[in-house]
Amino acid sequence: MSKIFVMEKEKIIGILKKNIRPIVAWITVFLFFFLSFWANWVLSFAHALLVTVCLMFASDIESRYIVKFLQKGNVFLFYLINVFLVIMMSMLTTYMESFMLTIMSKHISLAEIPQLDGVKAFFIPTLIRIVIYTATVAITVISVLQNTEKENQRIKNELKSEKLDMELRFLKSQMTPHFLFNALNNIYSLVYIKDEKAPQSVLKLSDMLRYVMVDCQVDLISLEKEIKYIDAYIDFHQMSMENKSNVIFDKTIDNKDFKIPPMILQPLVENSFKHSRLVNDPNGYVHFYIIQEKNSLMFIARNSINGLSSSLVDSNKRQQAGLGLKNVKKRLELYYGKNYSFEVKQEDNSYVVTIKIGDKHDEKKV
Repeated sequence: MSKIFVMEKEKIIGILKKNIRPIVAWITVFLFFFLSFWANWVLSFAHALLVTVCLMFASDIESRYIVKFLQKGNVFLFYLINVFLVIMMSMLTTYMESFMLTIMSKHISLAEIPQLDGVKAFFIPTLIRIVIYTATVAITVISVLQNTEKENQRIKNELKSEKLDMELRFLKSQMTPHFLFNALNNIYSLVYIKDEKAPQSVLKLSDMLRYVMVDCQVDLISLEKEIKYIDAYIDFHQMSMENKSNVIFDKTIDNKDFKIPPMILQPLVENSFKHSRLVNDPNGYVHFYIIQEKNSLMFIARNSINGLSSSLVDSNKRQQAGLGLKNVKKRLELYYGKNYSFEVKQEDNSYVVTIKIGDKHDEKKV
């Protein structure tokens, strides 16, 4: 029983907290009519209660039903129904108040109340109530529209946040298989030919997987850790290469703690190795340049291409070479909005991808 009582108490408190503003507003309306009526307190109380209840009724009908016509775009019907509601409620309230005064006059002296004769006894109070009901309807409509806008914005923000989180997790998860398959193939080749570098490659792969599976489970990571991963990735590929001079990774770093999304640069490195065909092409090359200055970062991946790879760049329709680059661009958009640039182009026999993050800075000739 005590648990049920506590639950009911908490439920009531929750309802009161949720509706505290309208409760205070209606209490204020009641006090206004109570204090502004020229009669003894009993009659003033009855008058204030009647008017307040009628206004609450009109406001409830407006918020539940009539305002929906405006929200659906039926403006004419919205205004027509509201005019009818205001006039009818004003006349009804005036009649009810007149009837109440007639009944109570038999028991209470009404000498202090101004007496109106003829048409004035109904027409003037009705006009006053038309103004009051019009104001009530207008305030109700504004309040409903504002609350609806806030609720829609809240839902949009929740959906956006949920979508962002899901997309980031999905995009991160897509990075791992691409690298893993390539890495396992390289290890298999070394083991198959019984290369003494095979055990070392396994250790490197273990360190890289630890980075992907553990360190990358955050939204942002230090540039230093990302560079270490790329260095390990390059070293891993160079184990199966004879001409290592064709691989360059030039770094200009002001702040190693500069934060970036984890694994945001790796697909560019992976793509460069893939399309340069370094193993089969003695003239192939991959060059990477990373420049970090103040609040900005620029990363350039340049690699040689052959006839098959040149088809990757086709005007603006194929600026993203493969799934990896598409994911990079999508993640940049999710993290940085418009505060980034992503460019893919072909220069003679080179395929160049450039990423710029943060403040714009002077171009370096690379």
